[in-house]
Amino acid sequence: MLGGLLALVLLAVGVAYALSELPAHAPLAIASDSATVAHGRRVAQTRGCTECHGANLGGRVLVDDPMFGRLTPPNLTAGAGGRGAQLTPADWERAVRHGLRGDGTSLLVMPAQEYNGISDEDMAALVAYARSVAPVNNGVPAPRLGPLARVLFAAGQLPAAPAELVNQRAPHRASVPVAATPEYGEYLATSCTGCHTTRFSGGPMNGPPGGLPAANITPDSATRIGRWSETEFIHALRTGRRPNGSMIGSTQMPIPMTRQMSDTELQAIYRHLRTLPPRSTAVDSGRVALTARRAV
Repeated sequence: MLGGLLALVLLAVGVAYALSELPAHAPLAIASDSATVAHGRRVAQTRGCTECHGANLGGRVLVDDPMFGRLTPPNLTAGAGGRGAQLTPADWERAVRHGLRGDGTSLLVMPAQEYNGISDEDMAALVAYARSVAPVNNGVPAPRLGPLARVLFAAGQLPAAPAELVNQRAPHRASVPVAATPEYGEYLATSCTGCHTTRFSGGPMNGPPGGLPAANITPDSATRIGRWSETEFIHALRTGRRPNGSMIGSTQMPIPMTRQMSDTELQAIYRHLRTLPPRSTAVDSGRVALTARRAV
């Protein structure tokens, strides 16, 4: 009975959004010049696209566990087993910004809540880059939620249906000024919220049990990160080493992604984080609270 109820919950969420609910926007203008493609490559690398879909966007199996399930970001190229040849600009926008398939049902686990505010300029460049990538012949198995993931989802501790977390009617910005400012940092730091939470106060991470909790990255003086200087922060995200020389776990922190960010981008993120109020690690949207704070 419990399995049946959970299946019904998943089905209800899967069809919770219809395409007719999305606001009307002008179609994305996709250029193919080298500058746009190069910009799109940086967006893919610094926003985590290549972390999940692979450096060649050919898709891969991230998690395959009988109890938790199988997480398989798909092949986004035009090769055999890929989806690139079928995806229109509107399909890309629905998936990235809204977490929706072409038929209006929610994608599984795609973190669209982190990309809902991506600018038109960055979105169009990302599509241009994906279209330029050499075809990869790689069929990726379909994702599935195992019994443990279904229980976590039903308890609100696993955001398996991203369309539920997205403001579907949020306006889109044409572009965002690139500068070492807290405003630009706020724009970029949405990619941090999937692990560090929307409060940036850390806590248990969404995923299979047993993983280390994400760190509190607010200016809380009780955490080591709260006391890091801008230079120390940039060095850590560039090298994967804390100021004391110890290594940051690469399975938790996407150093291959952050090391490709420019000084301007890392400065902007740091300066945004410093504008936040100090917070202790606590319950955040749908997560179990830690009994003790853990610093990075």
